[in-house]
Amino acid sequence: MSQLSQTRQPVAATFLKKLSPRPLIIDVRSAKEVAAAKGGVAVEDSVNVPLNVDGQPQSEHETTAAEFTEKLQAAGVTLPTDAPIVTHCTAGNTPYVGRGARAAALLREMGYANAH
Repeated sequence: MSQLSQTRQPVAATFLKKLSPRPLIIDVRSAKEVAAAKGGVAVEDSVNVPLNVDGQPQSEHETTAAEFTEKLQAAGVTLPTDAPIVTHCTAGNTPYVGRGARAAALLREMGYANAH
C-alpha cells in the first residue's frame, strides 16, 4: 500500500451519527456487489462510486487519487472540502485495508479532511 494515512478499523457508529451536516455516503463497492447486497444493502441516499479501476482488486491495481477524482466527477460528486463524507465497502473489520478505508484516505489526500 502507498503511504496514505489509512486505517484497518472502521469508524465507530456513534461518531458517524454525530457528523453534521448529514454526511455524503460513498459506496465504493462494484455495481455487482451492490446489486447482490454483498456487505449489506445500499445505504439510503448513498452514491455508488466503485473504487476499483476496470474491476481490478486493489491488490492488483491500487487506485490513485487522480483516478478516484475522475470517478467522483463522473458520478457527479462535488462537495466543499470540509463536507463530512463516509465511505462504505464490504470489508468491515478485516486484517487488510479495505476499499472504504482506502477511499477515505484518498479523499483526505485530495483535501477532504472530514472523510471517514
